[in-house]
This record gives sequence, C-alpha cells and structure tokens, in this order.
Amino acid sequence: MKKHVLTLGLLSVLAALPAGAQIDNLSSTSVLVCRAHQCADTSYSMTKGFLFNKIAQMLDRNIGKTVLVCEADPHTHVCLKEGITIPVTVAFSKSDLTVQSLKLTDEKKLNGATGLDLVWDYRINVGDTYPPCELALSRLNVNYTDQVEITSDDVICRVTETGRTSLNATYNINYLDFDYGFIGAYYTIGVGEAARGDKTGYAMFRFTARPEVSTVPEVVPAVSETVTVAPAPVPEILKETAPNQAAIPTPIKSEKPLPLAAKDPLATVGPGVPPLRVVPQIIIQKPAEEPTLEPRVIKTTTIEKTVITSDGVRHITPPETRTLINGKPQ
Repeated sequence: MKKHVLTLGLLSVLAALPAGAQIDNLSSTSVLVCRAHQCADTSYSMTKGFLFNKIAQMLDRNIGKTVLVCEADPHTHVCLKEGITIPVTVAFSKSDLTVQSLKLTDEKKLNGATGLDLVWDYRINVGDTYPPCELALSRLNVNYTDQVEITSDDVICRVTETGRTSLNATYNINYLDFDYGFIGAYYTIGVGEAARGDKTGYAMFRFTARPEVSTVPEVVPAVSETVTVAPAPVPEILKETAPNQAAIPTPIKSEKPLPLAAKDPLATVGPGVPPLRVVPQIIIQKPAEEPTLEPRVIKTTTIEKTVITSDGVRHITPPETRTLINGKPQ
C-alpha cells in the first residue's frame, strides 16, 4: 500500500509542474549518443552491450592521454568555464580547489559485466599551487542504455602540510559524442579532511585522442596492354596508291585487360630491324569543277513594214527577225 501511495504522490508532483519542467525532468534520465554525425537517444538506437563497447573503445584509445574538463551547460553542451571549481575551507580560510584535467593511466574490463575499472591521475589547483595527488580508482558501469555512471574512490592530495585532503566524485553520464570524443555528465564532488567542501553541477570531458576513421580499400585500376592485331585485307583500289614498301600493321589497343604477353618481335634492336612503319594513304581525286552557267534570256522579234504611197499602192517589205540574248543583239 505504501508503494502505491508513493507512486501516486510522484504523479501528482509531476502533474503540478509546468509542461517544460516535466520534459526536463524526464529527459535528464536519458542518454543522448552522437555517432556518424547523427544524434539519438540510446533507448532507440542501440543496446546496452553496444553502448558499453563504444565507450570501451573510446577509453582504450585515450590511455595515457590527458582528458580536458570544463563546467558546461547541460542543454547546449557548451563549456562555460575551464575546469571544475569547488569552494573549500582550509584552516578557517576560504579557498578554491579546481580540478583542471585528468589523465587516464590504465583501464581494465570487468569479467561478465558491462563495466570498467579506470585509474585516473587528477591535476588540481589550490591557491595557485598544484599539490601532488595519488592515483584514483574509478568504476564505470553501463547498467542500462539510459544509466551510465562513473564513481570515483577517494583521491588523496597534499593540499596542506598538516594533513591530507580526500576528494571523491560521482558522474551521471547523459551525453556521449563518439565523433569528437566528448562526454557530458552531472557531477557531485566532495572534499573532506584537511580541506572541506562540495559542489554539484554539469561538466564536459574532452578525450583528446582522435577517433579511428574507417579506411576505404584502395582500388587498383586494371592495366590494359597493347597487342598487335592483323589488319583487314587492303582493297584493290588502295593497292594502286600504296607505296612499294610493305606496310606494317598499326597496333590496336584492346579494351579488355590481357595478361602479360611476349615482346613484340618488331620492337627488336640491332641487325634485321624491319623498316619504319608506313601507314597506307588513301588519295581521293575530286572531279574537276564545271563552270557555273549563267542564266540566258533569249528574245526574238519579227518586224514587218507596210508603206502606202500617195497613189494608194501598198508596198510590203519582207519580215525581218531580230534575236537578243541577255539584251545583246546576235
């Protein structure tokens, strides 16, 4: 009965929240993964084992590499300030302890589980000094596709001369970018003993080793060789115009790649070298151009004269014919 009461109480609280606040609370439990320049929720894009293997591959590439840290915005995943700064109290005075970077020195996979043991070397700054710190053992667990976390054991640092300072942390990962090597996580860091303090927030971790790029196998182009092919018989009309010297066939390229063949016997050097290759020439004689005839206009006229004298006698002359070609008398 108590379980049902708690469930109803949680639902009533969510119902009382604004719509945007409900989405933010629900989305904080999911893990966003970017790979091949595409981002999607892990619940829809991969299994728990696939997600663990991708994380393990990225960590394997970064053993011995420095991991950069910054405080960031959890929605845009943009860095706001370098390092993670925790206000601490040291011997009744206030100071800031800043985790500037980490170095992944080693990792080991857990048998029969989707988990890793990680060894970190923290680089911290307190009051413009860099106190030495022991190596820290952390464990990364992929419990579900939407639950990835790193818990760190106590890191012992010599912040003061009078005593030691312990630092531990928990990182709840909700963003993984395998293209550029980013991990985003909500963190809780606690500092105890000689220096005391704590802080919660959101941080981005930049793994500096470049991801491996799949290489495309090189394509070797096929090599085509020149082979000699016997020419077709020469027509009789071409034999008359061909020179007296015997013609040698011209090599023709084969479109199909062929295996290595013996050297061309015509390419030998020394005594017995054949004459230069002569390509038959085709001579085509054009008929002589006939002159262009201009158009001619022929006009023929016939003139007949009749003369009547005063005595009324008619005198008729024989008809006269005139021929004009292009207006000129002939």
